[in-house]
Amino acid sequence: MVELLYPGYRAYVENRIKVNDAMTALLAGSRLAAHTLQLTAGSSMTLGQVFPAVEHIGRFNLRSDDARNFLLDADYHLASVAVPYALATHEDFVMSTLDLLNAHGRTLVTHGQQVRAWNMHAVLFETLGVPEPDEWMQSFHVLRELRNCITHVGGSVSSRLRDAIAAMDSAARAGWERINLGLPPESINQNGRLALTAEHIFSAFAVTKRLGREINTAIAIELSKAEWATVAVDDFAGQTTKPRNSSGWRRALLGFTRQHYPGLGIVESELELAARTRGVWTRHRWSD
Repeated sequence: MVELLYPGYRAYVENRIKVNDAMTALLAGSRLAAHTLQLTAGSSMTLGQVFPAVEHIGRFNLRSDDARNFLLDADYHLASVAVPYALATHEDFVMSTLDLLNAHGRTLVTHGQQVRAWNMHAVLFETLGVPEPDEWMQSFHVLRELRNCITHVGGSVSSRLRDAIAAMDSAARAGWERINLGLPPESINQNGRLALTAEHIFSAFAVTKRLGREINTAIAIELSKAEWATVAVDDFAGQTTKPRNSSGWRRALLGFTRQHYPGLGIVESELELAARTRGVWTRHRWSD
């Protein structure tokens, strides 16, 4: 099914792209900077002395060779930022999707537990009545435990991370290796410390992107056409500049729904009913 661009998913895609682009820019920037510093190799001057016009350069008070070594090792530090960032963006999306289901009268299947990062997908997919995508969920839990190692234990490898890796089946492992230059997930562990690389950044974005699409497909089927018509009307009414009760508003709503909610088969009469129910169309006549 074509992706539905409902507000929560739209925001998720936009944020994910921004974060992905920012992290990729920093990765490329570290390489560009390291390449540039080859020109000053052997200099006894600090970067602030060599490049005084560069903002904040004085804070990086190192000689060229030392600075270049840090830049060449930037992947570890960028991954330490990017993996939690990517997972936080995804967690916000999953929670907003659960809120959407709640708003449309669905009872979340929580089994009496608070919804957290470790169980939010299970709650969502069980509420939707569809199986979890095991391959991607296993990789997600590795990334989640990887994030916990970064943020809670200072980069040490936890037993939970080792257990998450051991629980990966052949499909999940193959998928992980495709993203990580053929390296197995065990390569994260280097003598009890995290061995983070740029590929772990790409893994975080690839896995959460796929899970986002799986969620999009599942919720498209769960909500009825009438419910999606209500979502579309609220979405459109919250951002249009067209005057209410005008033919321009009605036509723009139809175009907006075709663009953002494709493949659902929402008909005009369903949009009219939703608009009247939501109080954003009050004219007696719908069309001129």
